[in-house]
Amino acid sequence: MARRYTNILVNCVSPGYVITDMTYQIGNISADEGAKGRVMAALLPDNGPSGVCFNQTQIAPFSSTVLPGF
Repeated sequence: MARRYTNILVNCVSPGYVITDMTYQIGNISADEGAKGRVMAALLPDNGPSGVCFNQTQIAPFSSTVLPGF
């Protein structure tokens, strides 16, 4: 999608293991900490990265892999 729509940023964000009801309150970070990556991705500048996966606020190392045929 990031290659097809070059005028928009297409990324994904994993917040990590967040303390929520869904995790029975046993995550590693608070909901506020988990939201930081999503907010950061939403506020990226127009020339920001696209086609990557963020692990919290850092680009995950596997996101730069290009798969043949895609």
